[in-house]
Amino acid sequence: MDQELREKMIQTYRSFFKILNSASQEFKSPSERSVRELEAVRDRLQRDSSELTQLLVQKAASTGQKEWVKPYLTIVSSFDRMEYNIDGILDRLKKMVHEEILFTDRGINEVNHVFQETLQLLENLPDTILTQNRLLAEQLREKGKMIFRLVDGYAEEHEKRLIEGVCVPKASPIYLGFLESLKGIVAHTLEIIERLFSLSARV
Repeated sequence: MDQELREKMIQTYRSFFKILNSASQEFKSPSERSVRELEAVRDRLQRDSSELTQLLVQKAASTGQKEWVKPYLTIVSSFDRMEYNIDGILDRLKKMVHEEILFTDRGINEVNHVFQETLQLLENLPDTILTQNRLLAEQLREKGKMIFRLVDGYAEEHEKRLIEGVCVPKASPIYLGFLESLKGIVAHTLEIIERLFSLSARV
């Protein structure tokens, strides 16, 4: 992979990791101010993603080889869909603030657990991009599958608690929305890994 492209991709990822990490910290007690600060970081992430796309287009134009850029645009598209999931997380934090929605201690612990597992997965993505280490990539795939099982299990247990009247119906779509957004982030991270190794196999 082109060095400049690799560095820009990692910069975009780091902006993404920063906002997700901050969102996980604010989740337990969000405020209007903290959500505004997160939105400012999100705007920086969108600029990084846009600059990455522009870099790809410029390189394709300068080399006259447009076909090679398509797989990389697919990777950028996965970053964009991860941003969409970040937007979902920020929207739910806003609702928690504006509608004064509270979770049970168990609900807070479950969402926080998925946040932390997702962050651990993402923490290793730069090394995977830099080293193209297949063993590390396989470990991340297994980690991703574990998070999928975790989210599905939590969602199923939540439905049972909702039926039993333990969980508040008003909080239910917010809780499930956090889980689905984090699951989406994991899914698109795995897509990036698959695409990277598909590209390396052609070299």
